[in-house]
Amino acid sequence: MKNKIYAALCLTTLLFTATSCNVNSSYINREEDKKDAEKVADQFYELLQKKDFQKVDPLLSTKFKAATSAEKLNDYLNGALNKLGEIKSEKLDHWESKVVKGTNPSANYVLYYVVERTKYQSKETVTLTAENDQIKIQGYNVNSDGLLLDK
Repeated sequence: MKNKIYAALCLTTLLFTATSCNVNSSYINREEDKKDAEKVADQFYELLQKKDFQKVDPLLSTKFKAATSAEKLNDYLNGALNKLGEIKSEKLDHWESKVVKGTNPSANYVLYYVVERTKYQSKETVTLTAENDQIKIQGYNVNSDGLLLDK
């Protein structure tokens, strides 16, 4: 009788342990992850260069859209364009990524660009995340001395 109770207890413990396990693999700053994120950022910058701001929407994450209306984003992008000038080129300066695959998958990428514009140079940050197996833009920030000048 004791053996049956002991076996049932061991089996139950093993069952709880197996069901509560999380199997994840983490990848930090992997080159292939950078390339995947760059594809989305390249599409984004291509649309900015064409001043086709309305077509940016499919590249944006749901969190981005929830925090920023299309009108506010359009004002932000036009403001940067007016104060800093058109984008002549962008160069990836450095980047960070963390991709987790497994039971609790996630992916976050941060790309830092130096952007040459017709009036002023800017340093821009594009933050991306995985959403429904697609990489989407979660944040976009422009820093430049030209934004501080009153012209």
